[in-house]
Amino acid sequence: MEYYRLPLLLSRLFESDAKDLPGCTEEESIDHNLELIITTCPGEHKYDYGYGCRIWDLDFESVVSVQKWEGEFVRYIAEAIGKYEPRICNVNPRVSFLDIKNEHEFSGEVSIRKRVDIKVDSIIASTKKKCCFYYSLYLGPLSSE
Repeated sequence: MEYYRLPLLLSRLFESDAKDLPGCTEEESIDHNLELIITTCPGEHKYDYGYGCRIWDLDFESVVSVQKWEGEFVRYIAEAIGKYEPRICNVNPRVSFLDIKNEHEFSGEVSIRKRVDIKVDSIIASTKKKCCFYYSLYLGPLSSE
């Protein structure tokens, strides 16, 4: 099976010397899809409004219990991957949260943002090979580095 590298360079299809779109391995394709799943808010995908990860629901939620909030974060990741990435199994997502201090160069203003590091251990179903995906997000508002 052939996998295509993201972003798709569809303009290449119209070039006279184009042979194929750039490809990638199955593991790279899975990584691309996991990144899309995690960074997509449900409702954003035009053809599947459920596609994405509900971690976006937690971005501005008042945190009463950190353990409960982190548990929901991990559960939402596991649910989304289970639904939208069938090429992997034995999915084990883990997260760690860090406070990142930023001092703005000109104003001297200091801001603190929460960064979440996401690690997903799994097994590629077709090869039974272990794989690991890493991604970092900043919370409030949720954004990638």
